[in-house]
Amino acid sequence: MDGFCGSLIDFAKIGDFKMPDVDQGDVGSARKAMDEAFGVFAPGFDNAVNGLRGLGQPPSPEAEAARKSIVDALTPIRDQVVAAKSKLDASAKDDKIATAEAGVAFRKIGSDINDMPDPFQQLETNASLKSLAQQAPNCKKLPS
Repeated sequence: MDGFCGSLIDFAKIGDFKMPDVDQGDVGSARKAMDEAFGVFAPGFDNAVNGLRGLGQPPSPEAEAARKSIVDALTPIRDQVVAAKSKLDASAKDDKIATAEAGVAFRKIGSDINDMPDPFQQLETNASLKSLAQQAPNCKKLPS
């Protein structure tokens, strides 16, 4: 269970991320904001998906069901984040079109995040998982 929660620590940081203010028409400011955003979102999603996929035998069937549902929910969004970040990273720092496209992609990603189920909810609502989570140090690092 500690590995389960540990896989979600970087993902939990996404909830604390605040998009920096961007001056309209300032490509450098917008690019910096997009780089910051993807710098939080990419590792958050990637570490969650890869970490959860790499876990060994789950401690219970409920834990396996939770792991699978979270991986299924996060994988398509992770793929969007990684693709958008890669595309932005490959562009010139002053590329207005690439920066604008990154902004569009980021808004879509934000919408998809809002539409997905809360990955932490099962740690609170499932008695078996909640009990296991209370014993795992990494679970104490997650939002409650």
